Amino acid sequence: MRGRDLLILAAVLLVAGFALADTLRDETSGGEPNASPTTTEARAVPTTTVDENLGRAHFPFVRRGGGSIVLAQAGSCAIREFDLPTGLEFRNVVARSSCQLWAAPVTAKVAVGIGDAIGDAVPFRFIDLARPGRNLGSSEALFGFLVWSDDGQRAAWCNGRRVGIDLELGEFRHRLPGCPAAYTLGDRIALAEENRVVVDGRTVLTASGGITNVHYGSDGSIAVDVEGRRIERYRRGELTDALDLPERFEGRMPNLSPDNCSAAFRAGDRIRILDVGCSRLGPQGTIFPGHAAAWSPDGSSIAIGGATELTFYDLATGNVVTWPIGAVSIVWRRS
Repeated sequence: MRGRDLLILAAVLLVAGFALADTLRDETSGGEPNASPTTTEARAVPTTTVDENLGRAHFPFVRRGGGSIVLAQAGSCAIREFDLPTGLEFRNVVARSSCQLWAAPVTAKVAVGIGDAIGDAVPFRFIDLARPGRNLGSSEALFGFLVWSDDGQRAAWCNGRRVGIDLELGEFRHRLPGCPAAYTLGDRIALAEENRVVVDGRTVLTASGGITNVHYGSDGSIAVDVEGRRIERYRRGELTDALDLPERFEGRMPNLSPDNCSAAFRAGDRIRILDVGCSRLGPQGTIFPGHAAAWSPDGSSIAIGGATELTFYDLATGNVVTWPIGAVSIVWRRS
């Protein structure tokens, strides 16, 4: 089986297991009404009571990490976003979704699930939370796998017909030669071909086996998941660190830290952090109660979502901030 096909198979776990707003958002959206997704597809979304406080919440501020948190709320599946330095919720929210969420690392753009899976594909719609009335298009993501460029302007995925797409939101779609694995820090498409990561036809690294997942770190490192059993971390094409996964985590999609030194996995009602070889948490890692996780953009903190609470852990100081809101999916955007 080819590496890019393995990547897609592994991405199923992103939906099942794990599974940031810019500081000028208030100026662009403060006076606009709350938004709900509009679709042309006859697909059902969860029928839940809309919380009248959507867009109005105020929680304790989070000192470290900055940026904002975008989440799919437990129960209602509402998509909500909060400014972390103030704890204030942004006014434009998506009142209902199917609980799938893919948020750009910066800008106000998100992709939101709009119905049940059709075969192996998850239908979604692009939304700009700063301008919710603007139609940015919809599609379906094979096995629920979609990646964002580092500048938040482009997204890439394979559709239900296994056609790779690179979309500049609001502009043009480009067909890809295969299913995308990741964007580079320079916003180029990276493909996983057998045991190689390929960018613009050039091999940038060769792993020890078939690659099922690729993650570009903010520090220039690249982590690859090898056959679902081993995580390898590279700098400038050279292997620097590696982790052979415990059997219980084999085949699961890792949630990698910004420096690719730590990998978070769901273990029942806990999040387990494993050391790839250079983790600030040490070789023993740690465990947090919850079922969804998001790293702060600088790697200094981690947010853990549970059924009724969202907790922020400062990994350097041990400080903890808890919000009374459950989350099934979380993205921590940078400022």
